[in-house]
Amino acid sequence: MKNWLNQYFGIEAANSTIKREFTGGLTAFLSMSYVIFVNPIVLGRAGMPEDAVFMATILSSAIGMLIMGFYAKFPMGVAPCMSMNAFFAFSVVIGMGMPWQTALASVLVAAILFLILSLSGFREKLTLAIPQTIKQAGNVGLGIFIAFVSFKNSGIIVPDESMFIAFGGFKDPNVIIAIVGIVTAAFFLIRRNRYAVFFGMLGAAVCGLGLRFMADAGILVMGAETLASLPQLPAGSPVIIPTVPFQSMLDHTFLVAIKEIPNLFNPQGIMVVLIFLFLDFFGASTTLSAAASQIDDVPAESFENNKKVYIADAIGVGIGGILGTSSLAPYIESVSGILAGARTGLMSVVTAGFFLLAAFFYPTLSLITSAVTTPAMVLIGIFMMQNVTNINWRGGFEEVIPAFITIIMMPLSGSVALGLTLGFVSYELCMIFAGRGKELGPVMHFIALISIAYMVTL
Repeated sequence: MKNWLNQYFGIEAANSTIKREFTGGLTAFLSMSYVIFVNPIVLGRAGMPEDAVFMATILSSAIGMLIMGFYAKFPMGVAPCMSMNAFFAFSVVIGMGMPWQTALASVLVAAILFLILSLSGFREKLTLAIPQTIKQAGNVGLGIFIAFVSFKNSGIIVPDESMFIAFGGFKDPNVIIAIVGIVTAAFFLIRRNRYAVFFGMLGAAVCGLGLRFMADAGILVMGAETLASLPQLPAGSPVIIPTVPFQSMLDHTFLVAIKEIPNLFNPQGIMVVLIFLFLDFFGASTTLSAAASQIDDVPAESFENNKKVYIADAIGVGIGGILGTSSLAPYIESVSGILAGARTGLMSVVTAGFFLLAAFFYPTLSLITSAVTTPAMVLIGIFMMQNVTNINWRGGFEEVIPAFITIIMMPLSGSVALGLTLGFVSYELCMIFAGRGKELGPVMHFIALISIAYMVTL
């Protein structure tokens, strides 16, 4: 078995060991496992059954990583993208009024188109044509967007008539839970502990349980709605055969996307498909670029130009749509596995195995609330914010203006897609204004035109 693993994955050739690959897989799982609990909460806002999404998240992620490991032989975790699920829930379903069943169909159709582009090699050409300024600004803007949404969901920031937003205050126990989690995560991050995300969520959950205990004991007075929002221990055993979430997935989300495809043949449906395709395409490229920026000894080309990685990603997106979750994408957090020493696709296979084991801990979902997930979201923002130093701020205003617009418009508009499109269009215009239009190739002109077409639909 050892010899087969070494030969198939090329472990020794990659200067790694089976132990390192296993450790890397476990590290990657701990770093990205929050998605198992966060994704159901986010998509639950769109009316989707949380237990069904829980199972769809685990199965689609595991299958996607098995494909990434065995086919692409690449050390990268794949799971529902945290910005894509927010776009799915808040923009498409809640904002546009599209039923979540039809939205799943748009994810599936976009995945099919995505796969065609990946097989043709056209995706690589588009990826290489994206200016480095926009790639890095997209990383930063995405990080701020994710942190902003988590602050809102945990109550740290609330609507305010005079200043649009304001601090929520410590009267809300969820604010206390979130801040305790952030402080805990910050401690372990500063101590260079690879599990800072996990410990941050653990600290928040323990704080929430403590507040619930004091409320139950009469030490604290809380309304029923506030008390219901706090973390709570499972009513029974924390380990259980996941028949309930699995059956819920079969009953409510499995194959729904295929049945709903006919409902996409209208202007709104076509527009949503193209938006998902746009986000799948450039979102994955942005993540691969961000992943490459975190590793010194692995060439960026290994991430950005690997055709099999794109194909595995596209198949994963389609599987997610069929099972019942928003688009999957390469996970920047899984780079922690590479930093732990993993270098081959065996890491992805190990991570997939841990995801499948997590299905048996379904009852612990009651411990994970929006406040508990806030530390994870904030740390993601911190990791992605570091890319701001990779932007060429001294390259002239034709570089600075598009970078600033991309970064600022993602969180302020509440749309990753709009931030990217404004970045593409502003970069095209600024380069022309600077007399550098000839430096832009035909592919970049095409991206700018597609971006304009997208904005016209808004």
